[in-house]
Formats: sequence, structure tokens, C-alpha cells
Amino acid sequence: MEVVPFNNISSYLNGNIGKYLADYLAELQASTVVIEENYVDRNFLIDYAKFYARSFSAPERFTRRLHFFSKKFSELHLKNALEGNKSLKELSESYLGFVVIKPIKDNDIDGSFLIGRTALKTYPKTDDQDTRTFLTHPCEASLYGIPFKINSLPFQTQDKAVAACATTALWVSLYPLSILFQVPMLSPSEITEKAVTFPGEQRNFPSLGLNLLQMVNFINFIGLDTENINVPSIDTTIVPDAVKAYISAKIPVIACLRLIRKDGLEDYHAVVISGYKSDINGNVKELYIHDDQIGPYSRVRSQDSFKNWINEWVIDYNYQKVIVKRLLVPIYPKIRVTFGRIYSVYLEYQERAFGQGFYCKFFLTQVNHYKRSLLDYKLENKIDILSRPLPRFIWVIRIFSEYKPIVDVVFDGTEVFPKDLLTVGFSM
Repeated sequence: MEVVPFNNISSYLNGNIGKYLADYLAELQASTVVIEENYVDRNFLIDYAKFYARSFSAPERFTRRLHFFSKKFSELHLKNALEGNKSLKELSESYLGFVVIKPIKDNDIDGSFLIGRTALKTYPKTDDQDTRTFLTHPCEASLYGIPFKINSLPFQTQDKAVAACATTALWVSLYPLSILFQVPMLSPSEITEKAVTFPGEQRNFPSLGLNLLQMVNFINFIGLDTENINVPSIDTTIVPDAVKAYISAKIPVIACLRLIRKDGLEDYHAVVISGYKSDINGNVKELYIHDDQIGPYSRVRSQDSFKNWINEWVIDYNYQKVIVKRLLVPIYPKIRVTFGRIYSVYLEYQERAFGQGFYCKFFLTQVNHYKRSLLDYKLENKIDILSRPLPRFIWVIRIFSEYKPIVDVVFDGTEVFPKDLLTVGFSM
């Protein structure tokens, strides 16, 4: 057992990603770190058995896990708490999450140890008058018998032995999908194994990365379909619109990026969009991404509706541009209305609403979640609306007047073409 002040964390979290994590935790006001040695991480253990165990110079199979707290305390304080079963509630309330450190170094970049499964609290849900919306998963940890729970989206860095960026993005996506659609949880090496049953040009292991069709192949393997949304270079708000629509349904969005270096060469990259910040009118001001070469909930800004990104790739990593080429959305097969078809309908409603001094948004949801949300509103014919049978998946176009909803138009998400089922009027 080792308890250290957060100010001493640089010896454990180093390199570019370690520095990002330290800065992120500083924003969460971390004060104390508990070092858990010889931690057995399930994901790393599977990857170890499949790849590293057969290496001549195999690394250790145990990891180190760092637990972070906003409360200041000493090793003696923790021992007394364990002895007397006291102050455990205070520890639980101050828990900020954990970082797993693998016993493997990233010799391609900065020689720091790879970051394994990591779950940290999100930024606060409000920022002045702006609102943050995050994709999260219930995460649990046990430290010396003390249970901790936080809502977070797990993160880890890429491991080029078994999983490059595309595999890691798929691994992150599995967490919300496992609850929403009951898909299996797999380790990075298992994801790569399933994905490369569709052949590519590169070796399977060590992994140099998956191509687009291999990513789609894996999504099909877990029983889901893929919404492939191309992002045009023309003036469009398709990126923030799609992000808001799918994250409202707890569905992850994978962004496929083209990174342009200052010497003109290009790289390709995949990340998970894990949240966004919007103003009182619903306009997206920031995206948050899980980028396996930066960190979790990394901020992204833009001057052109997020077709081009401004983040660490441009600010710190010496790239000229970050361009969003397409969005990949793992989708349940029974959600048959494609994004393109419902988006065209939404744009028509948006144009009419704007012409009348209103604005609107649209989102995907499940009928039970939608009806539950309606309980908080005064509606016209409320009993009839709540008792009316509807399909499991629905698209909703909501029209606002001065920040208040006035009309919902509900579409059947299980049809091939958008079919409006119901109009819900909100009492002013």
C-alpha cells in the first residue's frame, strides 16, 4: 500500500498521454493517489495470453493501478479507515477514478509505459450557461475491499502489438453498446482477431491498424449494423447534428480522421466522440473525444461546424489540419431508417421552423425513454399519447420557441422510409 500526494504523480504518469491525464486530473482537483501494485487487469491478461506470453522476453503479466481522490489523506489515515471501517463514505465521495499502467513501454513514441483500462470522472455537467453531455458507462473498482463507483467511458492507449487506433476505438465503443444492445465485451486482441477475418494488406499481429471494411466486419460480427456517414467539405452541420442525435440514444460515434502534416504527408486515425458542450440554443461549442494517442474526454474546437478540428494534433503534435472524413455509428439492425433519410426530413423541418422564428433538433431514442421524459411536461392529450403503442426505436424532431419545446414529430425508426406516427403538442 502506497499513498502519495497528487503533486508527486509525474513519476508514474509521464510521456505525452501521462501528462494529459495528470492535467485532466488536476482540473478535477485531484489531491491524493493510492498506488495498487500487482493488479490483474482482465483486458491485459487476455492480450498477454494471446500475444505476449509467447514472446521470448515476456513482460510481467501484472499491472499497476492508480486510484485518484479529491480528498487529502495519508497512508496512516487510509489504514485507520480500513481498521475501523470509518471515513469510507468520504473516500467514496471523493473518488475520481483509476488509471491502469501496463508493464509495456511505447518505444515508438516516448518510451513511457502504456496506459491500460482507465476510467475517470467527466468534466462537470455545466459550464456557466453551457451544458455538457457525455457518453458514460457505470464503472466499478474495489480497493482493499472498498467499493467505488463512477460513471465514465473507459479509455486506454493503443498497443501496436495487438491493437492500433481503430481497434481501440471499437473497444471503447463496446462499453455503452454492451448495455444498450447486449453485445459481448472483448479485449483489444480479441477485437483485432474478429476484425481481420476480413483480410487486409497488413499483418494481423503486430497490428498496424484496421481498415474501414475490417471495422465494419467487426461491428457485423457482434450482431450490429453500421451507419456510414460521409462528411462533405461543403457548408454543413452534419457532424454536430449526428453527434447530438446518437449520443442522446447512448450510441457511440466513431470519427475517421485525416491528419495532414505540415510537410504535406497524411495519416489516418480513428477516435470515439464521447460528448459535447452546447449553449442554451443547443449549438455545439466543443466536442469531447476518446483519442488513444491523446487521452479521454479531450476537447475539440472548430470554426466550421466540426468538419475540421482544433485540438492537440494541431496545437501540440505539429499537424496542420485534422479533417473529419466520415462518422461510423454501430447501430441495431432493427433501426432501419438510415441517417441520411431522416436527416433530409429534419433539414426540411429546420428550414420551415427557422422561417417562422423557431428552431429545432432531432434525436434517436427508445419509446420507454421517450415516454418517461414526457412525464415531466404538460401535454395536449397526455394520457392518449402515453398509452399509445409505438415501436421500440423512434426518431423525434422537436421544435422550440424561446428555449421551450412546443411540438414533437415522432417517426418510426423501424421503417425503411421516415414515417411520422405522432405529433405531440406541449402546453405553454
